Amino acid sequence: MRSPTVNNFSAATHGKRLLLFVVCSLLLANVVQWGLCRALHLGNPGGLKMEVADFLHMRQWTDSWLPMMKSLDYFDANPTKPIYAAPLYDTLIYSLASELPLLALRRLGVGDAAMLRLLALFSWLSVVGIPAVSLAMGRRLLRRRGAELTWSAIIAVILACLACYPLLKGYSLGNAQTMLSFGFALMLYLWTSGREREAGVVAALLAFVKPQYVLLLVWMVVRRRWGAMWAFLVCSTVLLAMSVAVFGWHNNLDYVGVLASLSHKAQSHYANQSMFGTLNRMIFNGENLGYTPHLYTPYVGWVYRTTVITSLVLIGGVLLFPWGRLRGSTGDLAAMGLASVAASPMAWEHHYGIVLGIFAWFWFAYGCWESKRPWLWGVSFFLCVNFLSATNLLADKRGWNVLQSYMYFGALLLIALLMRLARRVGSDSVVVA
Repeated sequence: MRSPTVNNFSAATHGKRLLLFVVCSLLLANVVQWGLCRALHLGNPGGLKMEVADFLHMRQWTDSWLPMMKSLDYFDANPTKPIYAAPLYDTLIYSLASELPLLALRRLGVGDAAMLRLLALFSWLSVVGIPAVSLAMGRRLLRRRGAELTWSAIIAVILACLACYPLLKGYSLGNAQTMLSFGFALMLYLWTSGREREAGVVAALLAFVKPQYVLLLVWMVVRRRWGAMWAFLVCSTVLLAMSVAVFGWHNNLDYVGVLASLSHKAQSHYANQSMFGTLNRMIFNGENLGYTPHLYTPYVGWVYRTTVITSLVLIGGVLLFPWGRLRGSTGDLAAMGLASVAASPMAWEHHYGIVLGIFAWFWFAYGCWESKRPWLWGVSFFLCVNFLSATNLLADKRGWNVLQSYMYFGALLLIALLMRLARRVGSDSVVVA
């Protein structure tokens, strides 16, 4: 029997609530923010205009693609020299296994210009794919309670995804994170569908581009999800074997040194939404509004140690938290994935594109059924998916510039809300989805 505090909303009702919230969020973050800044003579705070235009015209920069392509050029010209020592315009920070698709295209005779067009197309399709996967997950979750998706819910999800600043920013930059955000949403859908082995394969693919996602494997071991764990390991073994066969042991082992160096250096630019970025901006150490490639923030011992401690607390908290009936669930997995991003010393805005799948899971599994409106979830959504550029006006205000890390704090709030949900699921107030 359902709890009396859970309303039997019609499908139309919960869809209209969601659409109204998404529209209000976008208006507040863009129109209202712009209007207030102009009224107070603070200038134009900026917004989504450029990112939306880039997406509509299917154009992007080469933030990830150029270092990857130049690394392949260097390897072809210098097959015995270490790839990670290549003099590139920017540093290659991905594992060599992530280069295999580009290498395959090159072996098929695809030129650089055509490859960039293909990568832009795949990125574009990834952005479009996130609402599709989110809606498929929502449809499955709603049907478990005898409800169906409505047009208002469909429009709300599409609008939320296609106006999500972290997602559009990643696309505009030409960053691989756009595809990873789609992969993360797909992993959540597969887990929700009970296809844990397939989800484990997707998790392994994510980890071979962004190594912090190897924490998903740790989560699988701790949660004893052996099918997913073995799928992750088998996929990883195959990818590593292919990478070694192509690039050699020495180049693949060099990646360990790359990871070690990345753990000690990052940038304090406002787009780095992490504890490391927050602390350095607070003490005015390094760049904030400006950005210079290759210029890393000067090392400060206590900032590094604080970052490490808070990261360990965050990751350990998710792993050791008593998740109750949500232990091993999609919400538990989502919290681990989000913690792996937030705990990194360099968590750029576009890395938080993964929150879209998390919010979709929460809304369709629990949010639309609750009698009380989930305002805190709305606050977290507002902070995580919008570009609140007006906070950069506080860059030179000691103490106040912590508000520039709004996306990071929104992610921490989202993790806390997932934990709070776990404590309520199965109680007298919340029904297990």
